[in-house]
Amino acid sequence: MMTKRSFTFLSLFLMVMFLTGCNAKTQTPESVAAEFWQAVIDQDMEQAKSLASWDSVDYLKYIRSGQLKPERYELGEVLKGDRTATIETMLYSQPQGQASVKIPGRTVLLSTEHGWRVDLKETIGSTVKETVGTVFDQLNNLMQDGLKGLDKQLSESMKGFDKQLSDTMEEVGKALEKGTEELRKELEKSPFNDITPTPQQVPEGQRI
Repeated sequence: MMTKRSFTFLSLFLMVMFLTGCNAKTQTPESVAAEFWQAVIDQDMEQAKSLASWDSVDYLKYIRSGQLKPERYELGEVLKGDRTATIETMLYSQPQGQASVKIPGRTVLLSTEHGWRVDLKETIGSTVKETVGTVFDQLNNLMQDGLKGLDKQLSESMKGFDKQLSDTMEEVGKALEKGTEELRKELEKSPFNDITPTPQQVPEGQRI
């Protein structure tokens, strides 16, 4: 005969199993991916670790070391299979409203006995692979914009230098012209203009 204590224990057990089952049903690849990236942004590595597959947990060190340190994320298209799921993911280097470098990638998840878990090896690998070209293009654009700004500054500086040089040469020319005119006037004054040539005396023996 079932005692009251046994009945209570059985009821609690069934309730826990029911809640666990409901939790497993509501857990989706999208929700796990969102929880994982939010944990990364919040630097809650224990939470991120609990959402990663056990055989890829070691790859969390690449995120922990700051080599992949997003400030926000966006999840896109989901490709879901029986055992795996892939979600298009865009990571951003800066918070909302600030100029950011976009880091494209994919969040890869595996279906395990504990529910969906992030495969960090595949996730980080796809992120690095897709990021190389994209980030290079973005950085190249930023550099080009910077060079254009520098070229504009240099151009404006050279224009100012050319004007300054032109003004200086004009002043030098005026000074030389003024000095030459003053010298000419001095030469026209006596005793320079009163000098008469002295006739040369021819020796007696050389007269013809």
